[in-house]
Amino acid sequence: MFDKEKIGKTIAFYRKEQGLTQKELADRLHISYQAVSKWEVGAGIPTVEMLCELSVIFHVSVDALLNDEQWDYRMLSYRDIGLDTRKLHTLKQELLGFNTKDEHLIYANYADTAVFQMELSAYRDPAFSMITCVPGSKEQLAILHGYDREICMDTAVSGINFLLQYGMKPVILKANVLCSGERHDRLRKMAAAFRDICAENDILFAGMEISAQPLNYKQEEFHIMASLFGVVEKEEIPHWGHIQNGDVVIGIQTTGIDGTNYPFIKVMADRNKNLFHERLANGNLVLDEILKVNSAYTHEILHLQKEKLLHAVHRVNNCMFHRKMGRFLPENLNISIDLSAIPVTDLYRFLYCQDMIGRNVFHYHFHFGIGMLVIVSKEDKERAMEIISQYHPCYCIGGAEKCRSKDHYDGFLEKGEIQW
Repeated sequence: MFDKEKIGKTIAFYRKEQGLTQKELADRLHISYQAVSKWEVGAGIPTVEMLCELSVIFHVSVDALLNDEQWDYRMLSYRDIGLDTRKLHTLKQELLGFNTKDEHLIYANYADTAVFQMELSAYRDPAFSMITCVPGSKEQLAILHGYDREICMDTAVSGINFLLQYGMKPVILKANVLCSGERHDRLRKMAAAFRDICAENDILFAGMEISAQPLNYKQEEFHIMASLFGVVEKEEIPHWGHIQNGDVVIGIQTTGIDGTNYPFIKVMADRNKNLFHERLANGNLVLDEILKVNSAYTHEILHLQKEKLLHAVHRVNNCMFHRKMGRFLPENLNISIDLSAIPVTDLYRFLYCQDMIGRNVFHYHFHFGIGMLVIVSKEDKERAMEIISQYHPCYCIGGAEKCRSKDHYDGFLEKGEIQW
């Protein structure tokens, strides 16, 4: 005699494992959903023909539907939390094909350790560095408006420029995305973004691990991070202590806004509901402009490093006037920045004209499109600008000067006025 109640529970179990509702299962069997409901509560039992059809739909044997012993050995699976691990595994296998094909990348598989080699014969005393970057509040704006590729590339660029600040050659990058595990089209696009930015900067791409957590993330949510590793000859690390009186400051242009600016952007957008949909003088949407990927300076910084022109490098985030940077300067020097030498782009002119931040403090909130400061000797200025200009626009925007007295030591000084 069959146990109707146990058979009903078995049918309900396999139905849910397949992600089907009672009505969806009934439609596939061409019966009423009430019939399925009766089976599952033990008030009825499927016919032999129906059991055969159920076994096909559930991908199990008829015996599995009727056998008490198999029922007692049933297990929970990731399907029970909404994750199709088979499909996810297939995607991960596909994305392994995005990894850099290079003999130096020995092993990089999913969440496992990336194993790689470095050619160190040219280094006498190498120094190494690593960093993990996350996009911050810029990420939420990107998610909301579908800029998945841009936010991945921007996160990678942030890590690259942090390494370059110490003259490091970026060697390898591994990315990670925490998400629900759905939207494979989106995940494919994100992995391609990391792959492409690595290719542009001659960096080994060790893949993008997908940490699928459907209990913690909704379908449209994700968090990304990128870990990078770099190397430099220890004695060639640019350092603020190398700066001398008379050195010049060159500002290198970037196309994006740093993630630390986005809390200010959020406040401005809350006050002007149409902010993102307005157009700049150049015709671009404000939203497109503020979500542009920042520039990576790998090629010019390493070129300057090779020619031994660098005294110091400073990755600019939200503005150029961080007083804390002055702590690293020689005690008798200040760095002056001439605001009038920085070209004002359409985006910053637009943000300024919103009149939400006072004229005298606006430049403490934004970097005006200058993503990196390079400090070189006065004699090397022309050569340095020639090198940088091969890759990005740059401007001589200041210099190092002696303090008039101890009382006048400020670290970073502003001069001139912004040419609005």
